[in-house]
Amino acid sequence: MATHQTARFCIDPKLSHEQAIMRIGRYLLGTADRGIIYEPDPKKGLECYVDADFAGGCPVYWVSKLQTEIALSTAEAEYIALSTALREVIPLMTLMKEINE
Repeated sequence: MATHQTARFCIDPKLSHEQAIMRIGRYLLGTADRGIIYEPDPKKGLECYVDADFAGGCPVYWVSKLQTEIALSTAEAEYIALSTALREVIPLMTLMKEINE
């Protein structure tokens, strides 16, 4: 999330943005030995959560970005988010199917 926020100011960066990027770099250097341990469970399959907090399981793909479309309602915004997520999930499902064959 922090990199997303700083990237929004790449056209006209200020000293505070440079300091934020340096802080992100120090954080990444200090946590390089940490990570997510992914132990796949074929029974669970692939789960997709849109516009939700971490909902259990292990995240394989995570993205946070502004929608490019303008929604007229919250429901429409959720459908747009779901459509965007499925564009990423369907190729992953195909890959998982090919690996399991």
